[in-house]
Amino acid sequence: MKKKLLYRFLDLFSASVSKYRNHLVPFPTDGEVVKSASPAFGDVVGFYTSNSMYEHEAARMVASARRLGLNVHTTAVDSAGSWVRNAALKPTFLLEARKAHRGQLLYVDVDAVFHRDPWPALMNYDCDLAVYREEGRLISATILLHDTPATLRLLEIWKERCDRDPDIWDQVVLEQILDEDRDSASPQWSVRELPASYCWIFDRLSNRTSDAVYVEQLQASRQAKAHEKLGRNKMLERRQQRIEMIEAILAPVMIANSNDQPEPRRRGKAG
Repeated sequence: MKKKLLYRFLDLFSASVSKYRNHLVPFPTDGEVVKSASPAFGDVVGFYTSNSMYEHEAARMVASARRLGLNVHTTAVDSAGSWVRNAALKPTFLLEARKAHRGQLLYVDVDAVFHRDPWPALMNYDCDLAVYREEGRLISATILLHDTPATLRLLEIWKERCDRDPDIWDQVVLEQILDEDRDSASPQWSVRELPASYCWIFDRLSNRTSDAVYVEQLQASRQAKAHEKLGRNKMLERRQQRIEMIEAILAPVMIANSNDQPEPRRRGKAG
């Protein structure tokens, strides 16, 4: 505790901390929340590994979505044994979710929170899917999936490749598939790019300026990989402080949801 207080005292004199604090986007309070006028337009989906820290991440994400009146579905899956292999379950989960739900799907990693209703802006996206790219690198934390045969085929191919080599990061595989298709003579998929506001990493100073943040990513991987770093972990500290602030606002909804039962757990690799 004394060491933590010392770190916070030293941070008061840090220019980088000052920049970080000025960069943070305020999380909306209950009085600032605008309920969704179009919840039936699409569903929010996500998955998490059972009996892990991600159960709480999912509870926070669900609370932020339900506070906005969004339709949200999260599913527990068995761990595949490592962080990368668990991420490789994403296309399997999405393929089954795409088959199970009609209309648009917005996939969001469960270590995220919603600031506002994403659907009004997403209604204008005429494509098979939309993804976020950061300096050309695809980030699969937020994906818009339309209800088209082409989208279904893409998920099948993505799943096949991830199943073939589950130790390759899922978003690297998806990026390769989409880049190959884009550069082909006859592209199969219509793809659009989401703005940073749909994949907003809360403390990344290089984030492009946005007037409205929709989905804030809280980077649970920092906690999952904390044992790999010796000494003080400032990035993890920032995550923990941000979560404390957000959960202080979401607490009533999280408590109200605490007795809800998750969707049935599924066996094997399926999400």
